[in-house]
Amino acid sequence: MDAVALQHIKKSYTSYSSEIVLTGQTRQSRTRQVLRDLSVCFPIGQLTVIVGRSGCGKSTLLKLLAGKEQPDAGQIEMPQGWHSALLSPDPYVITWTNVQRNVAMACGVGKTPEERYEKARDFVRLVGLEDYADLTPAELSTGMKQRLGLARVLAGQAELLLMDEPFASLDFLTREELQAQLLAVQRAMPRTIVLVTHQLDEALLLGQKILVMHPDSTLREFDLTSYDYPRDLSAPPMQALKREITDQCRRSSANA
Repeated sequence: MDAVALQHIKKSYTSYSSEIVLTGQTRQSRTRQVLRDLSVCFPIGQLTVIVGRSGCGKSTLLKLLAGKEQPDAGQIEMPQGWHSALLSPDPYVITWTNVQRNVAMACGVGKTPEERYEKARDFVRLVGLEDYADLTPAELSTGMKQRLGLARVLAGQAELLLMDEPFASLDFLTREELQAQLLAVQRAMPRTIVLVTHQLDEALLLGQKILVMHPDSTLREFDLTSYDYPRDLSAPPMQALKREITDQCRRSSANA
């Protein structure tokens, strides 16, 4: 298998009114279909970025891939034995211990404490936190906490890394640093990554493939594997690609 594949995925959510209708004491419900017969593939070892208007189902897709929710219909296929990990803007960290032990505790079972600690040292170095290994999360900046969250996810050895607006809460300088850090990590330790963002420039800087997701669950795919890193967004080919993707997003909004 050379890709993580979703076939004919459907997902709906039902909400109930807090008011009770006096006749029959029946609660009013409303069902909203978020994903409508969605089919998509994520190539193994590639970084795929998903963009699209709010409410089109991007975060729901990540939750399904993470196993946090189940589809109403359809199939999710990935290589046997694979695990996934979801990194959000507010990553889970252990508050009562330092950076080094945080990562060591995420290294999983089957290793001695000494082996986990040594392995954690490699991941801490990989995300640029080696000078802060003895600090607790409370002593870290928001950007450093995000680096710590990334190190913990990497240490968990998940083959599929899911990122839902991971840099959304950061200032633009820290965001640029972490974008570069993610690319460095991907070069050193390639994973299958699916990243959701509302920032088109971020998608262009990071993605080997960009998917524009529409409210009807159709997708438009853009292949960026021929564009080398680091990318110059001011270059004419990148500007033309940005206009084309922007046009796709505008059509999505107009047809919503």
